[in-house]
Amino acid sequence: MTKSVDEILDGIDLYDEDQREHLLDAVAGARGSRPVLRSEADGGYYVLTRYEDVRAVCADAETFSSAQPSLRGVPVRLIPIDTDPPDHREYRKILNPFFTREALLRYEDQMREIARHAIAAFLDRGELEVVGDFAVPFSAGSLARIVFATDNTELVDRGVAAAKQAAVASTPEAFQTLAGLAVEAFGQASPDGLLGALVTAKIGDRELTLEERLGIVTTLFLGGLDTTRGVLTNIAYHLATRPDVEPLLRKPDWWRGELDEFLRLETTVAFMARTATRDTELGGTPVKTGDRIAVFFTAANRDPARFAHPDELDFGREHNQHLAFGLGIHRCLGLHFARLQLAIAFEELLARATNFRLKPGAEIPRQVGLSLNSPYRLELTFERR
Repeated sequence: MTKSVDEILDGIDLYDEDQREHLLDAVAGARGSRPVLRSEADGGYYVLTRYEDVRAVCADAETFSSAQPSLRGVPVRLIPIDTDPPDHREYRKILNPFFTREALLRYEDQMREIARHAIAAFLDRGELEVVGDFAVPFSAGSLARIVFATDNTELVDRGVAAAKQAAVASTPEAFQTLAGLAVEAFGQASPDGLLGALVTAKIGDRELTLEERLGIVTTLFLGGLDTTRGVLTNIAYHLATRPDVEPLLRKPDWWRGELDEFLRLETTVAFMARTATRDTELGGTPVKTGDRIAVFFTAANRDPARFAHPDELDFGREHNQHLAFGLGIHRCLGLHFARLQLAIAFEELLARATNFRLKPGAEIPRQVGLSLNSPYRLELTFERR
């Protein structure tokens, strides 16, 4: 049963399906007088609703620890997301060189081939289900080829299949399969590839443990699968419902500017958790050592104190300093990868299809929790070019 704004404010729960439809309305109504909301769900936590409060927490890793970045906990390490300084800096030094735009462009041809292969499977039908037919095979295939960069094509193919399964199921078993493939790939990793770097990398004078290596690989897949899938699907929805979006996506440099407005309005990772390491206050609310805090990026990106008409897509917005990629030391490692994937995905799709519309009568079920309001099924029709 869908809950009203008042019911949500009496007991906000970021994972409650019954709160999803009016959650952002409730946050908007409370932001002025109750900028920090209290939830008793999942052991209790505070919910930040204002841009400045979210920014302040993300910028202060000393006061707000990332050691437990999920409100509900996770069974494995999520390195470097769950790491504070100084170790966080060391892990990022290992990973950063592989996620520059220049490094990622080495995989552009492979990514385009993945996109074309997915498109070919539905092109003659004149319709597609965006998540299953395009977003999942493209995002999973692209990520697997970068992580499992090896001459063993059979292993890469198994990695792609496992990544697709993890993207669809998101079960512990699916990620265990990925971990098992990673262990296998470590033994034959190219020395200049990502897995090879994890094998030889050191923090201080010690090599990474197997747990650390697998934690990093798991984080790359958890962080890279659902996020790109969500953004791609959200943009596809607007492509099918707004006549101004297709011409925009046909611009060669739309991913440099207009993409940020899509990201701001529909933030793919809605929130992350932090833990207070000392007594402090946020938005006038006292916070004690050990208190849990939901850094609500989606709410921050719709704060009218920062963004005019925040609930609308405005492609003319200037200085769009959204927080969809986070801020501070935990700013998203894969932000260049996301931009490259999305540019390739829509360039390849729109080279072959046009005039996208919602399939008549099809429902659009939407997610709750971390991927708040992103469709997990989106059926469209189109015309072949």
